[in-house]
Amino acid sequence: MSYKYEIINLNRNIPAKIMNLHLSSETHKTELHWHREPELVYIIEGAAECPCNGETHIAYKNSLVFFNSDDVHLVKPVNGTEAKLLCVQLSYEYMRLFCSSVENISFNLDLTYDAKNKLTELMAEFSQLDEISDEFATLMQLSYINKIYYILFKHCIVIKDNKINSFIPNRDFSYAKTAIEYINENYKREITLNEISSLVNLSPSYFSKYFKGATQVGFSDYLANLRLEYAIQDMVHKNSTVSQAAMENGFANVKSFIAQCKRVYNCTPAKYKKKLLNE
Repeated sequence: MSYKYEIINLNRNIPAKIMNLHLSSETHKTELHWHREPELVYIIEGAAECPCNGETHIAYKNSLVFFNSDDVHLVKPVNGTEAKLLCVQLSYEYMRLFCSSVENISFNLDLTYDAKNKLTELMAEFSQLDEISDEFATLMQLSYINKIYYILFKHCIVIKDNKINSFIPNRDFSYAKTAIEYINENYKREITLNEISSLVNLSPSYFSKYFKGATQVGFSDYLANLRLEYAIQDMVHKNSTVSQAAMENGFANVKSFIAQCKRVYNCTPAKYKKKLLNE
């Protein structure tokens, strides 16, 4: 079985991706996936089915669900129902500012009784912020996001077990994780298929098939999508030009950056930046 690797695009000016979702089981069709970013899901209304690493439980109104980095998971309304959710996906790079060895930690909300309660209360209050639409609303969001980070780092850190997640076959997970971490660290320069396949001791042809089977994204597409993600972030946060964003994030030229943006977002980088700034 394969699981989709998801690239997370963070909210502008906030070290997290915040989503207020109103989902129906009839129309919300998703699949098991995983990503680097830890994720909190607060159930505002209804009930949600939450498979995670081979185990499934139902989360009800006013409850909190947490997924660690690399957890294979899914959140969907219970069959025949609707659910309102607040989802917060945390920034892996922002966490690195406070913990340089972030790859070696995970979070356990059950280490202390107060930690999970405080996070649940925070998310409940956070879910009400969509009613605030003034020019300073981002400041309120930032305060809640940073409180979430504080509680997780202060009360919930555990050292990762180096054993591979048993829900994912060793081959399907360990090689993909090693390759993705390497790509994430080196995307600004040219990375060849031969180079990345040698890293995990697989032939280029086998690695190419394996990577797409494990992540549902081809190696070249994953690399291009990652470069696109960071290039767009530079345009939004650093006010980089299209040319600067392309050159500083590994694209061979501006034309390839524009082509990738049109392929993914159906518009040019400049138009997509404008869209993000107007959200």
